[in-house]
Amino acid sequence: MRLMAWLLAGALASPPASAAPDLMARAKVLMRAGDASQPQARALFERAAGQGSGPAAYYLGLMHKNGMGGPQDGDAALRWLELAAQRGVAPAMFIAANMLLESDEARARYWLDAACDREYPEALQQKSVALAEGRMGYAHNEEQSFLYLKMATHAMGHRAEEP
Repeated sequence: MRLMAWLLAGALASPPASAAPDLMARAKVLMRAGDASQPQARALFERAAGQGSGPAAYYLGLMHKNGMGGPQDGDAALRWLELAAQRGVAPAMFIAANMLLESDEARARYWLDAACDREYPEALQQKSVALAEGRMGYAHNEEQSFLYLKMATHAMGHRAEEP
């Protein structure tokens, strides 16, 4: 009987496997609550990202990019955003692509194409413009540009929830 009570107490003291969504929800509230709570949000996002959360890496990247909860750090922002992108977060793919435009066009195009594959509306629209203007290493192609614009318009009506 004692063993059963000890095991039950241990199980109740441990956070459940579903604690990660709760951690993310708390971190989002803290991030949006203002400057005073943003360092704590950063710490929670870092913990969740370390546990494999793509959305946490995305928000951590945004916080570093915008100087929320600590100093602005473009290099750290890009690292976190690319980690989120590797974990399938389409907005992270799009932002990473734009951060890389000036320094690494091939990597920027890779992430833009990945976001387009996930039907992320802003990425589809940006690729449409790049195709129309022959930028980012894409050949000028009006027909493809129009197709991507149509896909962007359609995707706007079916936007996924934020990560």
